[in-house]
Amino acid sequence: MKRLMILLTALMLLSLSACANETKETKQGATQMQLPPAYGTKPSYRLNIEGYGDKIEVFFNGSEMFHDFSRSQIVTIYPVNNYVTTGENELKVRIFAKKKQNFQLNPKGWFKVFLEIRDAKGSWQRLGGIVYDAAAKDPVAKSAGEGYYTLEAGEGFKAIALPAEAEVHKVQTEKRDLRAGHKVNSSEFTQALIFPTPFPRWKFLDSEDIIDYDLNKASDEEYEKLRQSPKMQKLYDAYEEINRLIKERKFEEVADRFKERIDEYSYAWRDTKHNLKQSLITKFKTLSDDPEYELFPFDKTKKYFFIEDNRKIAYIPSAIKFKKKGVAFQRIFGAKFRWDGKKWILTR
Repeated sequence: MKRLMILLTALMLLSLSACANETKETKQGATQMQLPPAYGTKPSYRLNIEGYGDKIEVFFNGSEMFHDFSRSQIVTIYPVNNYVTTGENELKVRIFAKKKQNFQLNPKGWFKVFLEIRDAKGSWQRLGGIVYDAAAKDPVAKSAGEGYYTLEAGEGFKAIALPAEAEVHKVQTEKRDLRAGHKVNSSEFTQALIFPTPFPRWKFLDSEDIIDYDLNKASDEEYEKLRQSPKMQKLYDAYEEINRLIKERKFEEVADRFKERIDEYSYAWRDTKHNLKQSLITKFKTLSDDPEYELFPFDKTKKYFFIEDNRKIAYIPSAIKFKKKGVAFQRIFGAKFRWDGKKWILTR
């Protein structure tokens, strides 16, 4: 059952204006982008995703940003401001085929996944990216080249020598035969992107690893043993408490559980116009007051958890859910947790 669950979460936030074209050389020989004061210390980033022919998953810093298992053509954009951080960042794309496809990847499959940054003129420029063409002799030959890059507003990133605003590494390819404990034919493509610009370090990136092994390779017995462990039962308790507080109409306390996520999202997107805490309180209250909706009961015995590839974040899909009576329509509130060594903290 846990193998078939699909993550139903997408948090689309408005993009803001971005970096200026002035730079400042650092002691390491790289440069830091100098941003207009109105934008704080963080420009705007997004992933531009296109593809066809294979089941695909896209990750940034170990967190799943997007997936599509239809094998149809896809074109989408996903904001990643709240995942980009100072130092090394990792873009990863995974394609795979299951038994139904005879474990054969599509010989005509392709994808393009670019990291894009908004320049001082408001245009989106590509920085790094993984391009795959199954029919090519070298399937990733058209990926972003390895080297140092700098932004010239309106013209895109140019490959240069040091000093530079970013460093792009060569795409690494790895074959895998397991996914979520099931046999697959999978290829993973990973690219490291390094930014010397002093962005905030998101807390989940520096938090304690939840486990020290790849959960995808765990057997059902190993998974169940972990699920029953005191640490993971505390995760279930955290979700259960949020549902209890909603039921008791303690919406302020519910919003307090989301504090770290609200604070980091506000900072990532430089959103000073909206009170995100009050907005969350209003959403819970409105749905609770609406007679057409009901809070779906949280039954921990029937829920399965997932751990992201970075091993830093755990979550239970559809754990906070309002269902519309009589129809197949629901409002789901995503909530992902990090482990600080003693307790679970809602961070994404």
